[in-house]
Amino acid sequence: MRVQLFFVASVAVSTAAHGAYVFTGFGPTQWGIADTTLGVAGYTIENFEDVNLVNGLQVTISSPNGGYGPSSTIPNTFDPFTDSTHGNAFQLGGGGAWDGTRGLINTRTNREFPYGEVGSWGFTTFTFGSPATSIGFSVQQMDLQTTILINGNPVGLLDVLAGWTTNGLRQGYVRIDATGNDVINTVTIANGNNGNFSDGLMFDHVAFNAVPEPTTILALGFGGLATLLRRRRTVL
Repeated sequence: MRVQLFFVASVAVSTAAHGAYVFTGFGPTQWGIADTTLGVAGYTIENFEDVNLVNGLQVTISSPNGGYGPSSTIPNTFDPFTDSTHGNAFQLGGGGAWDGTRGLINTRTNREFPYGEVGSWGFTTFTFGSPATSIGFSVQQMDLQTTILINGNPVGLLDVLAGWTTNGLRQGYVRIDATGNDVINTVTIANGNNGNFSDGLMFDHVAFNAVPEPTTILALGFGGLATLLRRRRTVL
């Protein structure tokens, strides 16, 4: 992990498609913008301000030196300004939290390890309890190009798809929308291209829009039908 002391602005908004998914990236100049601008208003949001994750989301960290998950809790909270012990990487460019003060980093403890301890910086997987049609998250401190996988399948380089610069500072926010009948069950952010475990990443503001379960759809349908019948009786 290289620590750089300069800021490079990336593309403010970038849209790219890969197969069944459309990537919309927001650059660091729009860090912390509103959910309505991101296109995630009304989504379920996880900000990692405490160790308990919102319903419908689990996290997995996988690295040569260990990991955890899939889990609905994380080992610790991480504040880049009070919990940093090995440098200021997660503070550069304004710090890693999209909102609030804490985020998720790709280690088995959600705490920093020495940057040279490359086997402790791992892959991060977000698992959605119900398939999602759209998800999003912010990224801080990406130095190396890294592959993103959806439902276990590699779809390309995250920085390219989101229109970011791998500058070791704030990258920005990315929203991923499934198209057609496709859904998103898992999203994995690898660590460096080709499995190169050497980059620390921080994530925040994970948003997802889950597809209702079939039973829920039926219940809503029956509820709507009952309402319609009541209205018809009132009219009669």
